[in-house]
Amino acid sequence: MEMSEDFLDTIRQWQKLEDDTIRNSEGLIAKSKNPIVRMIMEMIKFDSQKHKVMQQLLIDGLTREPLHLSPDELAPLAEEMSRHIEAESKSVQLASKALEQSELFVTRYILTLLLADEAKHHRLLGDLNEVMLKRATIFVT
Repeated sequence: MEMSEDFLDTIRQWQKLEDDTIRNSEGLIAKSKNPIVRMIMEMIKFDSQKHKVMQQLLIDGLTREPLHLSPDELAPLAEEMSRHIEAESKSVQLASKALEQSELFVTRYILTLLLADEAKHHRLLGDLNEVMLKRATIFVT
C-alpha cells in the first residue's frame, strides 16, 4: 500500500498543506502583538516544519533507501539516551507539579501544552530504548 503512487501523492499533498500552514502561521505572527497568539502560532509553525521533515523521511524511505533502526545503531547512544530519558522524566514531574500548583487559566493552558510535549519526548525515547533492549531491528520497506 505505501509503495503506491497514490500513497506518495497523498504525503506530498500533505507536505504542501504544511507549507500553507507555515506561511499562514508566519502571517499571523507578524500581525499579532499578543504573546499567547504568537506563541501558539510559533508552535504550529514549528510543528508543521517538523511534520514536513517526517513526511520527507517517509517519502525517501519508500523511494530511495528503506528506513531501518537496529539495536546496534542505538547501542553507542545507550548511556546518553538513558540520561536523556531521566531528564525527560524529571521534566514531566516538574511540569505536573507546576500544573498542580497553578490556578490561572493561561498558566494551566501553557503548562498543559508543555506537559504533553515532555510526555511525548519521554515516550519517544522510551520507544528507542525498547528497540535497543529487545535487540529487535525495525525495517520499513
